[in-house]
Amino acid sequence: MKLITHIQYFFYIAFNWGLRIALFTLKEELKGEKKYRINTTSYSKLSRYNIAGNQLAHATEYMPANYFTLEQLFSHLPEDAGKSAFLDIGCGKGRAMCVAASYGFRKVIGIDFAQQLIDAAEENLKQTKELYPALVYSLHWKDVLNFEIGNDVSTLFMFNPFDEILMRTVIRKINDSLRLHPRPIYIMYASPRHEDLFFTDNYNVVFRIKKFNYLEGVILKKN
Repeated sequence: MKLITHIQYFFYIAFNWGLRIALFTLKEELKGEKKYRINTTSYSKLSRYNIAGNQLAHATEYMPANYFTLEQLFSHLPEDAGKSAFLDIGCGKGRAMCVAASYGFRKVIGIDFAQQLIDAAEENLKQTKELYPALVYSLHWKDVLNFEIGNDVSTLFMFNPFDEILMRTVIRKINDSLRLHPRPIYIMYASPRHEDLFFTDNYNVVFRIKKFNYLEGVILKKN
């Protein structure tokens, strides 16, 4: 079954972005799923899921962030980043949370408005906790509008989860959290289509990775 899923994913990437990136992605998917012992490779329209809230019109389809991009971003975080919490907004099946655990994070939090994706993330994080027994994780099936960013979050991840309208709201939530509890915070943003919204709010890029003109990610930090 997993092989069929990988083949389907390969053809989906090839059709939309080309053969070269599809071959690279397939290699990374096979390697990453085996390395982290999880099952997150797939793509789907979010309209097929049970959705919390009324923000479906502002969301994108489900696809996991490429392992290459994820590992590049995690490798360029400060060494002590894992001492605080990691938050994934639009966590999907939990890929970034599981990878975060392997990079030293011991508290990971995920939010997604699709119930079936949260259920899948739970299964993947159970597997990851077997590898890292000290890991504490929490998953929240809810609309991001009804979620507050805790003062222990030092790293926040997003993989192009929604449009400009909702991104403005998320940035406001991040800034509200920082005003209440001033601290360094790093924004890991894969496929950063709306990164300019962060620039107008005094965030700077501290690291950027780009491959094949499609696999892109940045780490942002507020001045």
